[in-house]
Amino acid sequence: MSNLETGFHWRDGWFFKRLPGGLVRVTHLSVGHELVSFEIPPNEWASIVCSVTRDGETGERWDAARKFHGIEP
Repeated sequence: MSNLETGFHWRDGWFFKRLPGGLVRVTHLSVGHELVSFEIPPNEWASIVCSVTRDGETGERWDAARKFHGIEP
């Protein structure tokens, strides 16, 4: 498995990749080579991004996160 197939490698086998339509695939490859993968829908990804920022999530910031991610209302 290469970085190109799995996306951005954060650390310890965790990868993040933006998919068409704004989905985000999170993949984990464990030391024992067990592969776990799941996808986060665009609206939920925008909530995650906003929620972990200093100012938190508001409707306006959520809209901005969606736009930044390439998802127009």
